[in-house]
Amino acid sequence: MSAAPAERPDPYRTQAHAGPRTVTQLRAALTAASAADREEFEAQLGELDLDDPEEYAALVRAWRHRLVMRTRPEILAAVAASSDPDAPRFTAEEILGADGHQEGGR
Repeated sequence: MSAAPAERPDPYRTQAHAGPRTVTQLRAALTAASAADREEFEAQLGELDLDDPEEYAALVRAWRHRLVMRTRPEILAAVAASSDPDAPRFTAEEILGADGHQEGGR
């Protein structure tokens, strides 16, 4: 009996429980990535309404996303490739097909 292959996470999507899990961890990760980002995060955090937990959650989600966008090698490579003037270019129709749905193999 063989084991089923392990699922590989999609490198272009963040995982629900990946990355910093506490504000302290988020602060440390932002400091390591960019002092300017850390300062901006602290300024926004200082302006939050403590009676609105959804506002707090939205800020944390936004900054976790920003951290991923600025530190994941796959994403940085994709951004660099997108600005390469010699990279192939595709239209939406070429990617999605005439019916607007993604074709297999791409």
